[in-house]
Amino acid sequence: MLKRRTSFTKKEEVSKYKEILSKTITTEQLALLTDHQYAHSSLLAMAKDWNLFSEFCRQHQLCVLPASSTTVRRFIEYESRKRKFSTIRRYTVTITVIHKFMSCPDPIRQTDVRLLLMSLRQEKKGDNKQADAFDLTHLQILNKRMQHSKSKRDIRDLAIYFLMFECALKRAELRDFQTSQLLDHDIQHLHVTLHQETYGLSAEATLAIGKWRSLIDTGESPYLFRSIDRHQNIAANKLNDSSIYRILRNAGERLGMKHLKFSGQSTRIGAARELHKQGMKVKEIQSFGRWHSPVMPAQYVGNTHSAETMMLHYKSFKPWK
Repeated sequence: MLKRRTSFTKKEEVSKYKEILSKTITTEQLALLTDHQYAHSSLLAMAKDWNLFSEFCRQHQLCVLPASSTTVRRFIEYESRKRKFSTIRRYTVTITVIHKFMSCPDPIRQTDVRLLLMSLRQEKKGDNKQADAFDLTHLQILNKRMQHSKSKRDIRDLAIYFLMFECALKRAELRDFQTSQLLDHDIQHLHVTLHQETYGLSAEATLAIGKWRSLIDTGESPYLFRSIDRHQNIAANKLNDSSIYRILRNAGERLGMKHLKFSGQSTRIGAARELHKQGMKVKEIQSFGRWHSPVMPAQYVGNTHSAETMMLHYKSFKPWK
């Protein structure tokens, strides 16, 4: 999404960024270009996407900025041989954002590019497979296998699995979760505060999180989940997104089901389905999981027709989306 546009007034500054963007741009340089309006994770993705595009242009001796619609079309055609449509669409968003920040015409709006994207959207329909769901059965198996482990990493990861599932946490919510968000009103059941809402945890989750909390120095850092080095030393810094991703991916191996590819959405999908089994309606699941719209929870519980219908109310129409 394009945010407030940075205005360049000096020709030297414009030339400087055009030179940078024609080569390999770093996240720090991109942060300066976009006036620090994007999160670090967004900058990482945008820098990776743009560098892929600029490398393609250099290899084929094409102008990177401003890029012509022909250049973009060639890039999309090349990448579409091995990429999903969702990835192609992300590339086009990055190209649009960079061009607009540089006050250049947006090549994605050109008719030939739009027609290509419409064609690819139909051709690749259904290729964006939903992440595997991390459900209650998975959690119970992991608890049985890991609850008696003395490994600090196992203790931490089990606490993460419980908290992410029982509160339908987003990856960023887990990353930024602080010890002050744990409420000890009931010794048998911890409670969690999230965005002015309170969530009760099961006795098993309370035990798992309590074990991990007893291992950390709460005065050293406000964050509950922290990195652990190979010598089992717990650091003060919070987990980053990559570490959380690996912890979730490792759940499949711990279950002995390597075919399961869990991601940051897996616990939210599993939580949504479990709540649906318990009789919750989609709107209630949306509120519980802090979704901005009912589209994703409807899709997660299998009501794809309702999800597609509701999606029309929550996005501006572009024929290739």
